[in-house]
Amino acid sequence: MKKTKLFILSSLILYLFSSCSDSFLEENYTEAGYIIIDGEAIKNKTDLSKNIRGLYSTLANTSGFGGDFLNYQELTADLAFVSQRNSGYYVGTNGGTHITVDGGAGGPIWNTLYNSIANANFVLGYEGKIADVSDPDLPALDVLFAHAKVIRAFNYMSLLTLFSPNYGEGDQSLGVPYPVTYDKDAKLPRETVSKVIDNVITDLEAVKDLIGVSYLGTNNSFNQEAVKLLLARAYLYKKDYVKALQYSNELLGSDYLNQTSTKLLKRNDVGTFFSVETAESSSEVLFQLEYSKADPSTQDFGQYWGTGGESTAYKQNFMARDFWKKFAGDIRANTWYSGTGAVLSYPEAAEFKPVDVRKFINPYRDVVLLRRTEAVFIKAECEYHSSPTTAMTTLRNWVRAFRSPAYNSTATGTAVLDEILNQKGFEFFVEGLRFSDLKRNNKPIIKYQPDVNGQPLTTIPVGDRRFIWPIPFSEVQLNPNIKQAPGY
Repeated sequence: MKKTKLFILSSLILYLFSSCSDSFLEENYTEAGYIIIDGEAIKNKTDLSKNIRGLYSTLANTSGFGGDFLNYQELTADLAFVSQRNSGYYVGTNGGTHITVDGGAGGPIWNTLYNSIANANFVLGYEGKIADVSDPDLPALDVLFAHAKVIRAFNYMSLLTLFSPNYGEGDQSLGVPYPVTYDKDAKLPRETVSKVIDNVITDLEAVKDLIGVSYLGTNNSFNQEAVKLLLARAYLYKKDYVKALQYSNELLGSDYLNQTSTKLLKRNDVGTFFSVETAESSSEVLFQLEYSKADPSTQDFGQYWGTGGESTAYKQNFMARDFWKKFAGDIRANTWYSGTGAVLSYPEAAEFKPVDVRKFINPYRDVVLLRRTEAVFIKAECEYHSSPTTAMTTLRNWVRAFRSPAYNSTATGTAVLDEILNQKGFEFFVEGLRFSDLKRNNKPIIKYQPDVNGQPLTTIPVGDRRFIWPIPFSEVQLNPNIKQAPGY
């Protein structure tokens, strides 16, 4: 078969990716930056290792975790908004028209994540077919294949959060298609939500003690702790709060609030965390997308994300000031967000001025996808379902120790969950969690940023069709077995 230097076609749709926009992300993951489609593509462990690097490059696609997935988690939620001074991208988010069948947010994300899954399935098709020759520079074969399984699981979890209903709610037949072998001609129906998440959990549980430390440099590939965080996420999604709490506690340890512990990001390190290379090796970081420095002048992640605010060429997506004002005195408020004050040049009235996002504006910074601090919020959310008082204590202790010593929230009852989500939203803004958090907890999406009349720019009530994204039109056309989301 003729070899090709293009990404593998999705197993669900005949969608071919041009790699030009992502080549800067691929250079450090693989010498070639692609996976070869060939019956003899993987002949030995060295070939397998190169293909695993290629798999990691698929995660870095700017239509996936290198950009759009993270972007739309904010823009389809409540904290972000699109400025009037922008490049024309994402303007539908202000009016709630951002999710459409024939374009919009879902198509590129769906295509990219399934393309990554197809690549993983292609690689996993070589299990049992090559010899595990000893090589001091490479992990064992089962470890290499474990990386492919985690990458596949990560994609499936992300697809579920966007394109399916919550676990145990609504029509549970509306999971996502679940191919586990590479077949570019497959036309699969949706699997049930429970089958997809149970299979994801099975894969992650099977490899968590196998995968060990990151083998592609510091935190640039999944390691055991990253897998544990994914398991905590998966069990939280499944509403198995006991197991989710177990894994979050394992990641934190009993002394995580101790200021001498090196696990969590400390208050004194917040200001430089997203701006210096040395922070990339922090124990706070569990997994990040490796960033090539071949051409720093064109490699500002903020420009690709469109979320760097005033600091980027796009100058468009910001945090709403009404939300930001809740965190006066917090170390994050004037480091990760308002920063230099460049947004003061905007003509809007003071209460409408956008808050600049200062994350990922350093052109040398890898993009963090998994941080240990997320375990604090998973722990608190799990505790909330059995004891809101315990959950509030967990949250209060962390905020006082690591972000704002004067924090004094006394929330009780259901208000505790709102406080957990607000703190998490501020901590992880533009890091790919907000929409999923609101959806999982059945919270409406009410934009903090008001219109000129002081009304929310967008209101999406609980149960609205937009909480389940539509299957892209291209997929529906090519796959007669796929079932469209309700209301589209």
